[in-house]
Amino acid sequence: MPLTNPRRFRRLLLRAILIPVVMLLLLAGVLLWAVSDLLQVQERARRSQMALTQLERVRQLIVDRETGIRGYLLTGDPVFLEPYQAAGQQLPLAMEELAQGLAGEPQELVWMTELHERWRDWERVASEMLSLFHQQGDWLSLVRSGSGKARMDAIRMTLDTIANEERQRTSLRGLEAERAGWTVLVSGVLWALAVGVLLAWLSRRQLLTLARHYDASLAQVRAQADALRASEARLEARVALRTAELTAANKELESFSYSVSHDLRAPLRAIDGFAQALREDEGGRMAPASILLLERLQGAATRMGQLIDDLLQLSRVTRAELHREPVDLSAIAASVAQGLRQREPGRDVTFSLQPGLTVQGDPRLLRVLLENLLDNAWKFTSKRSGAHIEFFAETADGVTHYAVRDNGVGFDMAYASKLFSPFQRMHKPSEFPGTGIGLATVQRIVHRHGGYIQAQASLGGGATFRFTLQEALP
Repeated sequence: MPLTNPRRFRRLLLRAILIPVVMLLLLAGVLLWAVSDLLQVQERARRSQMALTQLERVRQLIVDRETGIRGYLLTGDPVFLEPYQAAGQQLPLAMEELAQGLAGEPQELVWMTELHERWRDWERVASEMLSLFHQQGDWLSLVRSGSGKARMDAIRMTLDTIANEERQRTSLRGLEAERAGWTVLVSGVLWALAVGVLLAWLSRRQLLTLARHYDASLAQVRAQADALRASEARLEARVALRTAELTAANKELESFSYSVSHDLRAPLRAIDGFAQALREDEGGRMAPASILLLERLQGAATRMGQLIDDLLQLSRVTRAELHREPVDLSAIAASVAQGLRQREPGRDVTFSLQPGLTVQGDPRLLRVLLENLLDNAWKFTSKRSGAHIEFFAETADGVTHYAVRDNGVGFDMAYASKLFSPFQRMHKPSEFPGTGIGLATVQRIVHRHGGYIQAQASLGGGATFRFTLQEALP
């Protein structure tokens, strides 16, 4: 069976990876164990060397103490007491360091106990000689008795015993460290050679297996490539066909839009014109109910014209080609707000527009978006004194949301799912004018920019519309 079988290929690949990894891990483990052992041996050798250094330090301090008191007794010069006293201050710490350096050795406790006892004996004799010397007693007889010398010789003998043992131990540990080093080197080389040979054998086996199945796999891949190319050709033909159909549909839609824009407006203008002429010519002879009907007729024609405009705008938003460039949303919002104020200068409305909000997008479509949202806010705050309309940006989870907020009448969130559908309205036309297409247009502009829009409101508590724009989309 060729290696185009996915399961077999995965097993082969897994085996080819796992075996070398396991061997390398084993090699690393052996080397780690050997190096750890070498480090332990080296540490023991270092400690033995440090113990010898500390031992010589103790010996030197004891010698300084002995020669100091001897010189003082012979000359009476206090200068000889300086090394005696200095050594006396340093000896306790040196003894403690020596004990720590010998810690762990079998005879350490016996040696240190013996050394401390002999040192105390000598100190007792030395103190007695100094006391006799200061009292002008017979200190010379104590010196001639040899008790001080005997005790000092005992101290030297204990130090020599410890030093000889430590030198032998240091020599043995040095040889042990050398053997451990050679062990690490030899075992590392042998394991590396073993792993290399095994990997070479495994690689050769894998290559032979791959070579045996290469032709069959290559033929199957070529067949799949041919099938893929044929499928791509069929897909390209279908795409070309769909593109032609879409182009034709767009042309038909453009023709329909042209007809709507020009052919339907003429009857509306005629209806409005005839109704106006009838009011002007026959208004004096007509009943009030008839005049009211004419006004309603003209109002319906006007709303129909507005509906046609909104539908055409919605169609253009859907079909218009997107041209991305830097767009200053804050400047557009300020321009729209100024237009709204000029349209109704008597309104008491406060605008809070955050400056410096720039994006990459289609400037014409983004203006339509802000015009619809700000016009909505303007419209639904018309019955509130001290109206406040805001435009700002905020960041949530790393995404920038742009928002238009007002303190108008708001709406019931139970009907929010219908908010962005064409012709859906939350309020009666008699309360607030409009066709119900503006928010559908806004949603399509946001979607064309790769974003999404959502609304949050409450009855009597105003409304907030938040939208995002994905500037990286082509």
